[in-house]
Amino acid sequence: MLNSSLRIALAAVATVVSLLVFGDCRAQSRLAQNEASAQKKSAPSQKSTANKFPHAIERAGDAGRIISLLALVPDSGLPKELMDKAEAVGVFPEVKKETAYFTHFNQGYGVISARLENGWTLPAFYNFGGSGYGNPFTRGKTSGVILLFMTKDAVAAFEKGGVPLKGEKKAIAGPVGSLTDEQKKELAGAQILAYSYYNGKLNGNDFGKGFFSSFALNPDNKINTPLYGMKGREVLAGKKVDATSLPSGISAYQDALQKYYGAATK
Repeated sequence: MLNSSLRIALAAVATVVSLLVFGDCRAQSRLAQNEASAQKKSAPSQKSTANKFPHAIERAGDAGRIISLLALVPDSGLPKELMDKAEAVGVFPEVKKETAYFTHFNQGYGVISARLENGWTLPAFYNFGGSGYGNPFTRGKTSGVILLFMTKDAVAAFEKGGVPLKGEKKAIAGPVGSLTDEQKKELAGAQILAYSYYNGKLNGNDFGKGFFSSFALNPDNKINTPLYGMKGREVLAGKKVDATSLPSGISAYQDALQKYYGAATK
């Protein structure tokens, strides 16, 4: 009788212990699952954010590399004297040129950053496009385009959205390497200087100078708006951006400009 009662008591104790132990484990498991779910909802991973803007990251990275490469070859690169005075700098890593009959077409995508008192803006994403008279037998090619905006008026033109490269805002060929006194005089009133970058070689190039040529810059707000929560012109105006929400790599172009041309020289 006693043994039977003892067995019943021990079984009851074992049941209580089991409920306490396994119930606690299940509670801890549920708590861990809830915490993981909350972290996933409140803090999206940087990788998932980057996956939304792969082209933007690629453009910023390519443009930053071009700036870095040219800064390391001062004798055949962008004149530092001009870069230190530029109010904004645009780099379009891949501009494709195609010819149909007697007309050539140019289309490319890139970034523009404007100078601030303490550095440069994050890259605003823009399209470069245009057309003009061309040799029908010329083969198409892809090259980079670099634009230096030398005056505040040139940068202010972005406030209206797109910027046609014509009239006072036409892009004239910029000099390469060190500047001569004669070049300094010729460029005194220039608003936009232009270059082409092909096979590692930089050359001055005119855009919008010829009567049959038409080129323009237009904001790529399909990237600017979802990425920054604002339009390209607002980025160039220096409107504050929450950098903590940006994917890694977006600031590569800004970082390159800051590294080599951080201080303005007027």
